[in-house]
Amino acid sequence: MRLALLAMTVSCLSIGSQAYELAPIEDKSVESLQIQLSNKETEYESFINSLSSLNTQVANETDKLGLLRSQGSELQEARAQALLNMNEQYEAMVDNPDQDIAQAQNAYRQAIQNQKQNKEDIKASVKLLAELKQQLAQANIERFTLANAREALIEEIRIARVKRLQKEFEQQATLDAKQVVSCDAQETLKQCITRSNRLAKQKASKQFVDSLFANATESDIINENKTDSAAQVRLLNHKVISGEFSGQGNYTTNISVELQGSLPNAEACKLLQLSARYCTYKQEHASTAAVNIDAGNEISFNDDSVMYELTVRSDQYDDEVFIDGVSYGSTKLSVMLASGFHDVVITKPGYLDYQENIRLDKNKLVKAELVKASINFANGEKIQDILPGDELGPELIGVPAGRFQMGDMKGAGLSNEKPARGEQILKSFAIAQNPITVGDFKRFVKATNYVTEAESENGCAAFVNGQPEYNSVLNWRNPGFKQTDDHPVVCVSDKDSKAYLSWLSQQTERIYRLPNEKEWEYVARAGSVSNYWWGNDIGNGKANCAYCGSKWSNISTSPIKSFRANKLGLFDIVGNVWELTNGNKVVARGGSWNFAPKLARTSVRLELSPGFRSNYVGFRALREN
Repeated sequence: MRLALLAMTVSCLSIGSQAYELAPIEDKSVESLQIQLSNKETEYESFINSLSSLNTQVANETDKLGLLRSQGSELQEARAQALLNMNEQYEAMVDNPDQDIAQAQNAYRQAIQNQKQNKEDIKASVKLLAELKQQLAQANIERFTLANAREALIEEIRIARVKRLQKEFEQQATLDAKQVVSCDAQETLKQCITRSNRLAKQKASKQFVDSLFANATESDIINENKTDSAAQVRLLNHKVISGEFSGQGNYTTNISVELQGSLPNAEACKLLQLSARYCTYKQEHASTAAVNIDAGNEISFNDDSVMYELTVRSDQYDDEVFIDGVSYGSTKLSVMLASGFHDVVITKPGYLDYQENIRLDKNKLVKAELVKASINFANGEKIQDILPGDELGPELIGVPAGRFQMGDMKGAGLSNEKPARGEQILKSFAIAQNPITVGDFKRFVKATNYVTEAESENGCAAFVNGQPEYNSVLNWRNPGFKQTDDHPVVCVSDKDSKAYLSWLSQQTERIYRLPNEKEWEYVARAGSVSNYWWGNDIGNGKANCAYCGSKWSNISTSPIKSFRANKLGLFDIVGNVWELTNGNKVVARGGSWNFAPKLARTSVRLELSPGFRSNYVGFRALREN
């Protein structure tokens, strides 16, 4: 019996053989995407129920096969006993020709028939169990495909919410405002008029921004963060309708103000309580003046070119400071930056990253206390074996033995990520800094004339309409997108990866293999207990995965070392390609360029069928000491 859902089409995405082909988010309303998500959740729940049924079938058939084999042993003994009885009857017939041996003969014939039937039942059960296990392996791939489609919809809904809010704030309006001021004896009439006009503009701007917050679709959510908001109102034009002095020294002005709202930088994400990575673009407006609306009623006029001084200190020497992804060297440092939001990261080997997203609206001091990592990585030895011909093998990092927490510790994982548990690595080892590259694999093929399973069989799988489908023209040389020798090799199976590592072991006289799941998660966490080695949020531009903000997201693999390494010095441990591991099952870890951020969490396990290869699966080498 096959699962009907194994052939389901993931309808929420239109996915080409090379990458996701997403329609512009502006064409998708939040409401329509939410309907798609609801349908996808129903589809996923139904699939999980079917998957549970298939697991039950596998378990039942396994029990049945065990029972048949046990019966086989009993039937073998029964046949031997029947043969013995029949032979005894034959011997008796020699002395007594009238001896009736028909019953003994029939019993022996029946014993033979029973044993034959048992063998046929065992053969049928073995065949059915193999089919069920193959269906189960395929179903596990389908589960991840469906989960990825569901997560992609969640990502698109968040992006659509951001764009909807930005659109709601990017409105223009003309407001009339009346302002009465008492002219100060120390100011001239012109100064009094100027002050009255300025206050009228402030009043109109405040009314306008209040209306934007009140009329937004998600006003209940964004109003919770209004007090600390940096929502902007741009003054496009103004016209004084009337102005007059009274006999008591007051001046009354009536002014018409043309206004344009906007949400600068990551403000929409802040208001919606979403990660800043959903706000990776800036809206440009033609204007020369802006009004910043802050916590109180006071409104201050600023120029877009205002700069402030940011001073950064930490309690450690020889650290490194990154501001908006750019290194500024060690602390103490002071730097002039434009007003707005900036991402500050302070790193040092052997310590956890200090991260802070600051709003720079005045001169500011960031003072960080770095926390020592639970595993001491500072002594990690760099290793690189030499191959024949003086070519270099993969770059490796030495990893010490130690304890760590393994599995889903945040409660959002799939069932195969649980339970979270303490594990121990008993022996140190060395692991490649990055996935095996096209260049690495090319040297192996050139030396051995090895032919991959994709090249010898039906090609390599790529996403088509939300499903992994094999394409006979795709292989490690041509994965369906542009690549160089510095890209991770893909379209290789578990067998192909082990063939490469076996060759590497022979060339170096060292033991190379795939890391097992425990070893892989140990180095991927690098002492952390969060979803990713740097924290619980994927952030923006920190890895190559779908919706993760890099120029390769949903398009292709990225060159190795395109993103920061973790505390161990390992690159691409999050995203880029799923990495095969060593074990009884074929399991890949780490996420990839076309899978959603939630599926790139450190504890996620992608179970694959034997021989599976795709343009989003690669591998990393481990060398035993």
